[in-house]
Formats: sequence, structure tokens, C-alpha cells
Amino acid sequence: MILIPAIDVQGGRCVRLVRGDPNKKRTYGDPVEIASGLAEQGAPMLHVVDLDAAFGDGSNEQVIRRIVAAAQVPVQVAGGIRSSDALNRWLDAGAERVVLGTSAALDPDLLWDLTSNKEFDRVVVALDVAGNGQVRVKGWTESAGPLEAVAKGFVDSGVVRFAVTAIERDGTLEGPDVHLLTKVIDLTARPVIAAGGVGSVADIRDLAKIGVEATIVGRALLDGRFTLAQALEAAA
Repeated sequence: MILIPAIDVQGGRCVRLVRGDPNKKRTYGDPVEIASGLAEQGAPMLHVVDLDAAFGDGSNEQVIRRIVAAAQVPVQVAGGIRSSDALNRWLDAGAERVVLGTSAALDPDLLWDLTSNKEFDRVVVALDVAGNGQVRVKGWTESAGPLEAVAKGFVDSGVVRFAVTAIERDGTLEGPDVHLLTKVIDLTARPVIAAGGVGSVADIRDLAKIGVEATIVGRALLDGRFTLAQALEAAA
């Protein structure tokens, strides 16, 4: 299993929100420095989210471009990428993967159009799932429908990889939603990247056992709950 540290960027700073609530925020510092440090410590990939773009409140594009250029490891970029032009701009900027959420759920034609893009295997589709089983979009402020229906539509569109976030667990350190992740694996038969709730190395081991391709870890690393070396060992 691949261990992917997360860096969420808001207002040019590295932050973590609890359950996506901008009023429950922890700030950690310069995201470029943090990204470079994680890469130097052995992170195989970074997951970088533009929270301002996700909420429709602005953009941290220049900061994230600096991360992509400085980290010297593959970077998966997410947050507010809602057109094929935006997707291609990030790929051209050197991002290894681009995550689509809102645009994939609300504009099915976009996904169909992207299947002809020779880089479609570098597109990850987000399934951000609330406790009631609804897939959330637009910075997790609106519903796109029940998980089963949304996931089926994505599979029918040829999506090759999913990033699944349990919104109720995100930023809480309360442990991942193994039931949700197992359900998505069964529904889609596609590689799944897990996110939300990791608070210990035991959580990472649990995720490795259920067969997710990768897990994203944010707050637990930034808060020093464990080291990146310990996380990588647990993932392996």
C-alpha cells in the first residue's frame, strides 16, 4: 500500500480542517517547506488540495505550482478543478495526477469527453461521502446523490481510480471508515485511495489489510502522532 501525505492549502498556508468545516481549522505553516520536508523524508507521493478553489473562494495555484516544482516526488493535485482546461493545465505543470470531484459528479459529459484524453489514467475521481451515504461536492456543501448511484455512473464512464473520503472522519483522528472503503471496493472493482480519519499506525495497517491501493494521511503526520518513517513501515 502506498502512503501519501496530504497538504491542504488555504490562504497560502498549510492547514487542516475538521470534517471540511472552515471554522475548525489548524494552521501548520509554509506548504512548500512542509512538502519539501516530507519528500526528503521519503514520501513516495504528495496529495495537495487547494481548499480556496474547492470552496470557490480564490486560488492557491501559484503556491501549489511551487510545491510541484520543489517536491521532486509525484504530486496529486485536488480542489476546484472543474474543467478539462484546468485539468490539462495541472498536468502540463507537472502534476502526476489530478483529482476531479464536483465536475465529475455534476458534469457527466466532462468525464465522457476526458476518456479520449491519452492522460485519462492520471485522473482520479473523488467520492467524498457523508455519514448519510450521500456524495458531497462543492467543498462538501452540496449533495450529488447516493453513493451507489454516483459510483455506478463513474464506473460506466470508465473512471480508473477513486479517492474515497469519509467526511465524518476527516481531520478527526478517529480512525478510517473501513466499512465505507470496503463497500466502494466492492461497488467499483477499481483501485481505491483511502482518506479520512487516520490517527495511528494501527489505522494504516488496517487499511493495508482491506486492499486499498493507497492511503492519504494528513493531520496525524502534521500533529506528530507518528513519524513518516513509521507510517511508511506500517503501509508496507
